[in-house]
Amino acid sequence: MKNILLEEFDKFNEKTMKHFRKKEAIPVIGVEAGYKPIINEFAINGRTKLVTYFSLVFLVLFIGAVFVGKAFFLQIVAGDTYNELSNKNRIRKITSQPERGVIFDRNKKIIARNKPAFGVEMNTDICSLGRKDLDLCKTLTYKINEYIPIDLSRILKEIDDGKNIIILASGLQKEDLIKLESNISQIPSVTVSTSPQRDYLYNNVFAHVVGYVGLGDTLEPIIVGKSGVEEFYDSFISGVPGGKIVEVDALGSSYKLISEEKSIPGKDIILNLDLELQKKAYELLEKAVKTEKEDKQDKVVGGAILAQNPLTGVVLALASYPSFDPNVLVGGISFEEYKKLSNDPSFPFYNRAVSAGYPPGSTFKIVTASAALEQKVINQADEIVDNGFIQVGSYVFRNWKTDGHGNVNLLRALQVSNDTYFYTVGGGHGGIGGLGIENLFSWGQKFGLGRKTGIDIPGESDGFMPDGKYKEWYLGDTYITSIGQGDVLTTPLQINNITSYFANGGVLYKPQIVKEVFGESPKIEVIAKDLVNPDTYNLIRTGLKMAVEPGGTGYPLFDFSRRHGGIELGGKTGTSEYINSKGEPKTHAWFTVFGPYNIGLEYFKNLGPKITPISLTVFLEGGGSGSDDAAPIAKELLDLWFSQK
Repeated sequence: MKNILLEEFDKFNEKTMKHFRKKEAIPVIGVEAGYKPIINEFAINGRTKLVTYFSLVFLVLFIGAVFVGKAFFLQIVAGDTYNELSNKNRIRKITSQPERGVIFDRNKKIIARNKPAFGVEMNTDICSLGRKDLDLCKTLTYKINEYIPIDLSRILKEIDDGKNIIILASGLQKEDLIKLESNISQIPSVTVSTSPQRDYLYNNVFAHVVGYVGLGDTLEPIIVGKSGVEEFYDSFISGVPGGKIVEVDALGSSYKLISEEKSIPGKDIILNLDLELQKKAYELLEKAVKTEKEDKQDKVVGGAILAQNPLTGVVLALASYPSFDPNVLVGGISFEEYKKLSNDPSFPFYNRAVSAGYPPGSTFKIVTASAALEQKVINQADEIVDNGFIQVGSYVFRNWKTDGHGNVNLLRALQVSNDTYFYTVGGGHGGIGGLGIENLFSWGQKFGLGRKTGIDIPGESDGFMPDGKYKEWYLGDTYITSIGQGDVLTTPLQINNITSYFANGGVLYKPQIVKEVFGESPKIEVIAKDLVNPDTYNLIRTGLKMAVEPGGTGYPLFDFSRRHGGIELGGKTGTSEYINSKGEPKTHAWFTVFGPYNIGLEYFKNLGPKITPISLTVFLEGGGSGSDDAAPIAKELLDLWFSQK
């Protein structure tokens, strides 16, 4: 358009100049000898004035056209877009957090509740002048950091990501705000809000099972469960956020309420966990890890304790150590602090009770014994002679008792945890065919190994049950699998579920953390039942009873029945060997136990419960033995449990 206009202007100018030439005599510009050039001033000045005049006319017309076009674009083409931006600058949504449901233990003692706390928020639309200059928001963020500690890296990233409302800090108390309030009162983009904050009454004790809360990943600042029960049952506990829609002025100050919706509190939850048992379990794990030993190789680095009611599978205690304080995370920590926790070599976020797989050691012999009887590899009366080892070619597989146990049958093998017996029935030797890895794999899976139990918290591990197909498999691999070594990996929860099976009449239950949600109880679910015939079942139970009586490996519990009015137990020790990341030989200590021994499922059906039974597994990572280190911890927990009933 511009080129056409210029061409027309040139044509018009040429016609005009011709007109002037006809009306006026235009002297010739020439050069005469001895004279300077003679120039017709009228012709030059007249043309210049005309050019200037028409240039001004054109400029006015052109600028007018630009304004008309711009107005057309703003009103017609981009009208909806700019109306929306205008509304965004005028309308603001203020989200109000709902109160999360309170979490109780099985006896209605509070574990997690809410308390009022202050938070500081920034509206990036306002501080960036309608998102024109995000650097203004960043400058303001640095300024606020001078008064209260904030996670700069997170906030700067959220500014760049385009978040509208950014939580600068949460969980603040009144004293934290004294400095800040006087400095931000004139900054409309920053506001102080009051909202409920999660309060975990027992700090580290319930951290892995109850979990913690934090900001969600949505653009709106919504608090959600991040782990444990808080995450798994978030849809029940969280409630429904409320909020206000307000009209704001140019400085971002609200002056008109458009609409308001009240938040809806979350539902309370009652857990199956027992507060006193959980506290004691955590205390004993902490003590075990912090206790110095003469032999540094036996130093315990972590552990887990899992307790259930074997008649239903409900979880009475779930403790893992090292742990963390969820209150620190709720209040907000910097990325650097979180990274430090995450990279801690003791792995405090790791739930060793359900998320970690470890070689189970001799606790796995319960599975091997059950499979050998069911597959008729051996019967109750069959004996093998243990001289302390089995030799296959140049390879020697030793019993933990180097001089052997002599003649050993199945009950004696469970009582003294004889390795040679289980090498033989697992892999075969001296005329006994053995189960083979296929049968060991199959029976491990029947008892729930190599797969999740389905417990109602996130992060559960499958563990690993070897089938011999993933690598070149040798007889020696089968031998060590038979005693719970090698590649077989289990969680403390999986081992405790097997123990519960031999306590309750032969039912494998799905573990349950939660007892009641808003007056409704989750359905008790059966994973499997009657995996072995009654004769096998009773033989295994008898062997487990013998293991915690004089002559067995569970010596810390030999006098338990006498001290607790005749309550008898059944249990199994385990000590698994492994090589740590430094190439050092180490051990894990296991002990799994149930009681009362003589109260099974049928007793409860017919007579009703007189005592709440318990199945309990203690696992110590990186040091000690089942008899010397894990069993004494179980003894203290059983003393507490049967003393408070």
